[in-house]
Amino acid sequence: MSGVLIGKPANLKGTVKISGAKNAAIPLICAALLAKGKVLLKNVPQIKDIENLLEILRRLDCKVSQKRHRLRIDNTNLKYQPLTFEEVKKMRGSYYLIGVFLTLFSKCEIYLPGGCNIGKRPIDIHLDAFEQLGFSYKIIQDTLFIAKEKELKEVSFRLKNKSVGASLNAIFAALSLSKVTMMNTLFEPEGKDVLTFLQKIGYSIRLCSDELVYEKKPLEFRMISHKMIPDRIEAMTYVVLGLLSGKITVCNVCTEDLELPLELLRKSGYDIVTENKKMIATCSRGSGMNIITEVYPGFPTDLQAIFGVLCAFASTESEITETIFENRFQIYEDLHRVGISVCKENNKILLKPQKFSSDAVVFQAKDLRHGAALCLLGCALFQDVVVENFEYVERGYENFIAKIQSLGGNIERINEKNK
Repeated sequence: MSGVLIGKPANLKGTVKISGAKNAAIPLICAALLAKGKVLLKNVPQIKDIENLLEILRRLDCKVSQKRHRLRIDNTNLKYQPLTFEEVKKMRGSYYLIGVFLTLFSKCEIYLPGGCNIGKRPIDIHLDAFEQLGFSYKIIQDTLFIAKEKELKEVSFRLKNKSVGASLNAIFAALSLSKVTMMNTLFEPEGKDVLTFLQKIGYSIRLCSDELVYEKKPLEFRMISHKMIPDRIEAMTYVVLGLLSGKITVCNVCTEDLELPLELLRKSGYDIVTENKKMIATCSRGSGMNIITEVYPGFPTDLQAIFGVLCAFASTESEITETIFENRFQIYEDLHRVGISVCKENNKILLKPQKFSSDAVVFQAKDLRHGAALCLLGCALFQDVVVENFEYVERGYENFIAKIQSLGGNIERINEKNK
């Protein structure tokens, strides 16, 4: 277990370059196994989840070569193996390998995926889609067994609920069929980036609103290069840090993917400027916000805890409603510990800013975004803060400590023996 010590705040100032999107990188790397040739992925984030995924690929006899943010994948010698490696349990996105294996090998044996404990995240929508594509499955303890049961050529079906992961996994599994029409799909910017990659490697895919149509055609064997989109959640994390603690320029961003969060900040009176592919966030105190998490293009659930910290420093009350995950309110227990008035009712939080306590405090990160939110809180409080379980943050943020230090932040890594 690792942690970070965050000292009394400095006036943060400087520029942060945003890394490639974690939520695009994981399915893109899995999709690279479907390419008939070598793949070069650019702008790949250097994070723990990617490290685990690349180790899985090596175990499958893929050649993987990574140099900074460029990743080369050669699947020429790819072979079927049960996906019963410990790395599979360490990350939620390992489930994308199910759909890929169903197209490549018509079967898959895999440990049920792990990841952050943010509430119920069953893969029943994925499994229902697989069944409609002709596969049958069984689950024994912590392992899923799935294989082709029916030889189908053309399928038209509807996902039983909108799901980003299930939409991608279903199209991965459908690529061996002649024609597939999927309805009620959901593709965020990261998912659309994956569809662009699939089109590059030869798959014929058309997306119109929430309906996707795939038609099989011969694939070419060639080298493919693809640069993944920047991480919009990381971008907004540093924007909020700037609004709390200084003046930060966030560059390499797609501002068009962040319209709703940016609109909320502007309406609340925060000092934020957008220019081309960058955002400039200056320390300011806005009014409270009414936030309701929804599927894209609504407010991202991944930003809920991050914005919760910002709301704790606002001039008026905020109301925050979580509609995606039921166990994503840990940050408000921490805010209550340092003096903020928090009232929780079902899936809704009423947050009333008050004077913060001045005692040193130790927090424990419970998931990726909770950990990042705690670090932002630590950067803004006038006391020493320790955030334990920092490995959660490293699952999804590249060089988090170094980037904050480059801005003048007082943050350093600690571990059990020197804590």
